[in-house]
Amino acid sequence: MVLLGLGAAAARLAAQPAPPPVPGAAGASVTSAQPADAGSGPLIQFDGKEYNFGKAEAGEVVKHVFIVTNAGSQVLEITNVHPGCGCTTAGNWSRQIAPGQTGTIPIEFNSARYSGSVTKTIAVYSNAKDHPQETLSLQGTVWKVLEVSPQTATINLLPDATNSVSTTVRITNQSDQTIAISDPTSSSKSFTAELKTTTPGKEYELVITAVPPFPVGNTPGTISVKTSLPSTPVLNVFVTAMVQPEILVSPQKLTLGPSPSVWTTNRLFIRGNGASVLTLSDPECSDARVHVQISPIGTRGMYNLVIALPPDYQIEPGQQVEISVKSNYPRNPVIKVPVVQLPRTAAVAQPVLRSSGVQAVPQTAGHP
Repeated sequence: MVLLGLGAAAARLAAQPAPPPVPGAAGASVTSAQPADAGSGPLIQFDGKEYNFGKAEAGEVVKHVFIVTNAGSQVLEITNVHPGCGCTTAGNWSRQIAPGQTGTIPIEFNSARYSGSVTKTIAVYSNAKDHPQETLSLQGTVWKVLEVSPQTATINLLPDATNSVSTTVRITNQSDQTIAISDPTSSSKSFTAELKTTTPGKEYELVITAVPPFPVGNTPGTISVKTSLPSTPVLNVFVTAMVQPEILVSPQKLTLGPSPSVWTTNRLFIRGNGASVLTLSDPECSDARVHVQISPIGTRGMYNLVIALPPDYQIEPGQQVEISVKSNYPRNPVIKVPVVQLPRTAAVAQPVLRSSGVQAVPQTAGHP
């Protein structure tokens, strides 16, 4: 009977449900009542960070609105939207976006001054925990009905040139319609222009000629042609004549800093740009303490002028120092380069320290 009673009790205990596991006990799994994104903060997501606008005609304003979502648990604040250049602007973007909500960043790109493949970037700054700085981009191709190649004509001239020099600019109609181009005119007497037709209504050549005399430096000009295109009745082509100096000296003056207590050397680069090869001779300095030497380099007509300075060299107050060297160019028989020295840094007066009405004693000169 006892055995039968014990067996019945064991059977009843086995039939009862098992107690819940104790947190932290071996074999027990611990679960949390907190959501998975608790404490994640603001998180930023875009429907797309790149926008390809395909093809746009030059002058067209490309517009696009980037969609931004706050995937976090706190308010997303977009503090700044900064395009990479002035041709791209940001509109009134969403400053604050609640968790789970979306906002917008409108962008405009003015294609007026562009041609060919274009990529523009926009930096986005926010309090996003995952990506506080993001980069958006616009990509595409800008095309012009009338393509000018090169966009700016450059004519390089020798300083002693006496003959006219020409360059050719090609004007191509990239549309399906026929466009007539005519009547080239120049804004400057330094240039003339002749229009040639390669393919009627489609391709033209503009021969631009620089006319002597040629002043040293850059001479700009504009060649204008009439077109039958309603949106562009006048097409302007820019041109520059570049005349280098007969003798190039770099730098044009020698500026010295504080001189150390050893011999030091400085170099000037000299190159002849004339029709004949430049030859230099007899280098000297107006200050006998300075040694000067000519050192040919590279191709003929290029030199280094090596200037050696003695230890602790200083130009005396009121002293004019100049380096000179003779050349074989009749218009520039002597090349002169001034030598200047930066002023010595004046000693800075130390402030007088006061404490409890007692004046501190200044340090002895020469001591820190």
